[in-house]
Amino acid sequence: MYTFEEIIGHKEIIENLKRRIKYKKVSHSYIFDGIEGIGKKTIAKTYAKTLQCLKGGVTPCNECSSCRAFDSGNHPDVFFIDTDKKSLGVDDIRNSIQKDIETKPYKYKYKIYIIEKADKMTIQAQNALLKTIEEPPSYGIIILLSNNFKQFLPTIISRCSILKLNPLKPKEIKKYFNNIDKNIDLYIAFSGGSIGIVKNMLESNKFLDIREKMIEWIYKIQEDDLINLFEIQKEMEIYKEDIDIVLDLMYIWYRDILFIKEIGNNEYIINKDKINELLNMSMNLSYNKISKSLEAIANTKIYLKQNANFRLALEIMLLNIKENIHG
Repeated sequence: MYTFEEIIGHKEIIENLKRRIKYKKVSHSYIFDGIEGIGKKTIAKTYAKTLQCLKGGVTPCNECSSCRAFDSGNHPDVFFIDTDKKSLGVDDIRNSIQKDIETKPYKYKYKIYIIEKADKMTIQAQNALLKTIEEPPSYGIIILLSNNFKQFLPTIISRCSILKLNPLKPKEIKKYFNNIDKNIDLYIAFSGGSIGIVKNMLESNKFLDIREKMIEWIYKIQEDDLINLFEIQKEMEIYKEDIDIVLDLMYIWYRDILFIKEIGNNEYIINKDKINELLNMSMNLSYNKISKSLEAIANTKIYLKQNANFRLALEIMLLNIKENIHG
């Protein structure tokens, strides 16, 4: 059941949409922009449901025929456009919107089209949509969901009301997952403020598998055998597609060790389920060595973003960390 009250965060956006309904300032075209899994689709669906509600309030009544039809997934005047392809083509827009919007709503006040991954539209598709946005029928509303609205043509952007969804705060995400016993802080730290990303990580073992591998590497770095470094570097190459996660995990691991050395076991530790291992490592590392290791990891992230040689960047990082540990 979609209601504004159930949505976590984005209070300013929600109040904005409610005011539009209350003062009859509803636009014919919107862009809901924000990172993946942040709640764009949920807010868009709730807004669409409210606009179609027969009670005409700023929140859906959940009782009228329109609200019931929406909740059942069978609303005749709300449409969802999506694709599994790399892009949304001109035919997708023509067949789903351009032709259909010419006919009046089947039963309710508006015909609402919610386009998912709208920033994947081709230039031709955007130009086709532009014709509809420029001269929409009074009953037509188009909502574009995007991860990066800058992918749209300037002419599309200028004709849409843009609502930018900011990343959720850690406490807001924690509220959503308040019944989960797992180490939720760890997932939140890697979510970028997205509930959807946390959900994906919880449903897969991949993230925790990478962390276990990372911890194994850190133990190997502490050993005296230099050959270990080259073995680690080769193994890290296997995780090339996930190297940002690997480096972030390493950074947070050393950051936790630094926090432990400073104030002991505390609420700011992210790897709470590994506290004993962190405590043991903290006894063998100085503040300076930990700081230098953090610097080496941070620099490597910068180098890789600048398209530095992948293998060489990792070798230098591992050598620097080893030097900081044993130097």
